Amino acid sequence: MLVAMVWRGFAFALVAVFLASCTSSAPPPPSRSLLPTPKSVSSSALVMDGKVRCTASMRTPVQAGHITSLTFALHNVSENPVQAGLTPFTLWFVLRAADGARWDTRVPLEGETGGGYAPPSPIAPGATKTAHVSDVRVRWAGPLSITPSCEQTTLPTLRADVAASGPTPNDATALGDVVTASGHLLDHCRPTRSGVPVQGLIDPPSGTAPAMQATCSITLERQGSFLDAQALILVPLDLTGVQVQAPYEQITLPTGTGTGEAIAWDFVVTAGGATSVSSTTVDRTRGGTAMAPDWDWTGTRWEGPGGSRCGGELLSGGGGWRGGPLVEFVSVCPA
Repeated sequence: MLVAMVWRGFAFALVAVFLASCTSSAPPPPSRSLLPTPKSVSSSALVMDGKVRCTASMRTPVQAGHITSLTFALHNVSENPVQAGLTPFTLWFVLRAADGARWDTRVPLEGETGGGYAPPSPIAPGATKTAHVSDVRVRWAGPLSITPSCEQTTLPTLRADVAASGPTPNDATALGDVVTASGHLLDHCRPTRSGVPVQGLIDPPSGTAPAMQATCSITLERQGSFLDAQALILVPLDLTGVQVQAPYEQITLPTGTGTGEAIAWDFVVTAGGATSVSSTTVDRTRGGTAMAPDWDWTGTRWEGPGGSRCGGELLSGGGGWRGGPLVEFVSVCPA
């Protein structure tokens, strides 16, 4: 009996040692690549006849699909108060990507109406004011060169890398992620291959407006470890000759008088899903008594409906970094 008990204890010990050795030698479970720890970079120069030191700062790397978060700080080094402009036209930057793409934060604002005049902001001697008034969502592989401008003075160029969680999604996953990120606008007009248009229906996010027959496409382009996805929605089905100019999603409709709408919507797709980065909507409607309902994408949901009477042209977006497109249901207007 004693021998049996000793043998049983020895056997249990062997099993314990075997399990421990298996556990310790087993490889760790796979995990997503960790993003590098960001660090701060900055550049500065004296502006406004040497009265103000302007410093532009940001963190690198920037996450793909996120804004650069470049911030300006204006410090009054003089002995008298100064008046400084804190607007997107006095504090801006030009981004240049490794593939040659160029983005000027002032361009999307050209032709915009509303907002009114923004008076200069007073800065007391020794005081500092900060502003974040211009930005862009990054959709290019790094490295990036970012040249800030402050009160008509160009500051030294900043260098920034771009990071994305991996692995890069395959085409099928990326297309599905874009459909989901569109607030399900593409649920019934769902492309299944990159760059290949499909015909389907665009349903209103809410209410009883009639669905629009549309041609939809999503074109994927690899950018380092992530994908850039360009979605294009055309209404009606036979609308052709639409031109979309990168990088600001500037849309040109073909000449004519018929009702039509084009929506260019850009996304960044990583292992974490798709993120809306830029959009433009252009439409033209023939005159009528009907009101065309519209919805705005806020970044998390569709807001609306608003509406306008049929007749005229609409331009919304132009590469904005805060929200998404406006969708106007032009199907209620005369063809």
